[in-house]
Amino acid sequence: MSELLLCGATGDLGGRIAVRLTDRGIPFRALVRPRSDTSALRSSGVELIVGDLTDPPGLDRALAGVRTVVTTANAIGRGLAGAEDVSIERVDRDGIAALVRAAEAAGVDRFVFVSAQGMTDAMVDLVPFFAAKRATERLLQASSMRSVIVRPAAFQETWLGPESGIRPEKRLAVIYGRGRTPVPYVAEDDVAEACVRLATTADPPPALDLGGPEALTRHEVVDAFEHVLGARMRRVVVPRRVLAFGARALRRRRPELASLLGIAVSMDTGEEGGVEELRTLGIEPRAASAHIAALAGAVAHT
Repeated sequence: MSELLLCGATGDLGGRIAVRLTDRGIPFRALVRPRSDTSALRSSGVELIVGDLTDPPGLDRALAGVRTVVTTANAIGRGLAGAEDVSIERVDRDGIAALVRAAEAAGVDRFVFVSAQGMTDAMVDLVPFFAAKRATERLLQASSMRSVIVRPAAFQETWLGPESGIRPEKRLAVIYGRGRTPVPYVAEDDVAEACVRLATTADPPPALDLGGPEALTRHEVVDAFEHVLGARMRRVVVPRRVLAFGARALRRRRPELASLLGIAVSMDTGEEGGVEELRTLGIEPRAASAHIAALAGAVAHT
């Protein structure tokens, strides 16, 4: 019987965690939604429990005999893609809260939760995604379980690519706010490795920030793309006040989009870190410049 439950195993970060657990021969089960693509998990022989975070019977089945929970589950990506059966309120707030309570009732020892950096009081008020993350952190800190709260900086894969408006093939880049605040963009693979180690090590810390070895401003990111491309990129600036106005205006109607705009404000105003925490775990973090070089190089050679 698997003693580790992974929630979010069909997502980007959760999928990377699943691969690492499988490669190391660590048995685990995954809680998956009925319509999720589970082909990769099934081919690896992962024990699957079909259910939903807000479905108590499904949570009870998933948690039976489990000693450690790792969750990366969130609704922001699917919500932005237009899914109507998920929301930050349903998944990130109520669903994860139900998982925490069910895990505590089931006698789970350790709960590894992927949160986020940048959650100042002002940003929590602006960003629904942050508000849900903070609520979960507080619920975990008040629980009897050993909670391990992982707060990654901005992901390289999300914020250095087309999803964030950087389009090297079109020689176009969106600058959020002033674009002068350094951000230690972190690789998802490094965060995935950290989560596996935190789930399996004997004495994990209660919380840690994870960031990459290079803190680059948005303008420096575009400079790096231009250097590899050997060409200038057009920079479209979205003022900070426009981002904040959009986040407030869309908070109730489109909370996922509001969160994306608000996170952009947070990255342009706050401070993120965590490279030493990764190294403390024995992980040498991947540099943002290497990721940029790979993306820009692929375009330059087409």
